[in-house]
Amino acid sequence: MFPMDGRPVTRPPLTRDGTTSRRPGRLASVVVEELVHGIVSGKLAEGEVLPTEPTLCEEFGFSRTVIREALKLLEERGLVRVEQGRGTTVQPRDAWNLLDPVVLQIALAYDYDRSLLDNLMTVRTVVEREMARAAAERLTAEEIRALADNIAHMEAAYDDYPTFRRYDLSFHAIVMKASANEVGLTIVRTIHTHGGSTDLLSSAASTTELKRTAAEHRAIYDALEARDGDLAADRIAEHIGSAWAERRKRTHSS
Repeated sequence: MFPMDGRPVTRPPLTRDGTTSRRPGRLASVVVEELVHGIVSGKLAEGEVLPTEPTLCEEFGFSRTVIREALKLLEERGLVRVEQGRGTTVQPRDAWNLLDPVVLQIALAYDYDRSLLDNLMTVRTVVEREMARAAAERLTAEEIRALADNIAHMEAAYDDYPTFRRYDLSFHAIVMKASANEVGLTIVRTIHTHGGSTDLLSSAASTTELKRTAAEHRAIYDALEARDGDLAADRIAEHIGSAWAERRKRTHSS
């Protein structure tokens, strides 16, 4: 049954007495990652009952305590259901917590049709749109100046993509923080941090694209400075949508 997809299961080193040198929680993460790969890839199908705890212990070389912790973590993420007397059953995809970092990263590895990426960008657009609307009324004078400074740095870094990207992200971070929407900030941060290809730009972006991105940020800034929440919301949504469409177009043509 293991390893999945021909990938080796990375187990921690043993101590002199033959026991593993990490805590159960750390060991459980090895089991979790392997089983998530199996479930997301479909090798462990919806409704399938996982092997018994003793079998999993033998397969992974870990104690029952570690295996139970791993199954608990999988259940918390919605991938399995543990029932006394019935075993551990793989749950349907709509029960999974796709914003969990481990689940999200692995799910994206199997996102061959890019449907998950598109869904992530839809969520990001909706959330950031409302955050921009709220931020327009809440931005301080200092934050407004910081947004202007970020744009100036972006415009001076068309030949330095890492610097351009840093100030691009900083611009969005200032707007999101000013919105005071902690849940929205967490969602977007998770999507950005663990979403891999959800970045709107890449190092392959042309100078023309970078200039257009800076111009779109300036348009968003103008709306925020004018305290026009509706306009800021529309402009940030258009910016995310157009940039993502360009990114997808470039990816498909490569």
